[in-house]
Amino acid sequence: MSKAISVGNFTALFTVYVIVSLAVYFTASFTIPAWLTYFFSLVPFYLICILYLLNFNLRHYQELLRYRRLPLLLSIVFQLLIILTSPTSCYGWTQGKACYSFIQTYLTTTNLATLQNTPPPWGIVDSMFLPALILYVISVVAFLKMIRIEKQS
Repeated sequence: MSKAISVGNFTALFTVYVIVSLAVYFTASFTIPAWLTYFFSLVPFYLICILYLLNFNLRHYQELLRYRRLPLLLSIVFQLLIILTSPTSCYGWTQGKACYSFIQTYLTTTNLATLQNTPPPWGIVDSMFLPALILYVISVVAFLKMIRIEKQS
């Protein structure tokens, strides 16, 4: 368990986390498929989470809370997996071509010898984007559900 933190501070920190996460997501994957996925799945999900915490904040304003670290660590791992597998290069996407993931685009652009010959997409890495997004959402919900209120003495 974590150290006790006020409910208001936790809500404020979570809101800052949401803003920074969305900025990182939209910056790391500057493509239409990724932006559509983030805009129509993560933005509403984050809004629901913030509304949940605001409601939680109204009911337990003067109290402290604790959270479990394992769901938080799982959320961070899945968040990193989302960033690494997010589509960043989608030339020909509307014609049915696969998108390149962030990790593949990063590795191929840092190696100057492979700039002329673009390798084929990494199927397993590119297909992990949506499962990682679903696992991330589940881990954030588990994290928020495991919050425990601690009565002040």
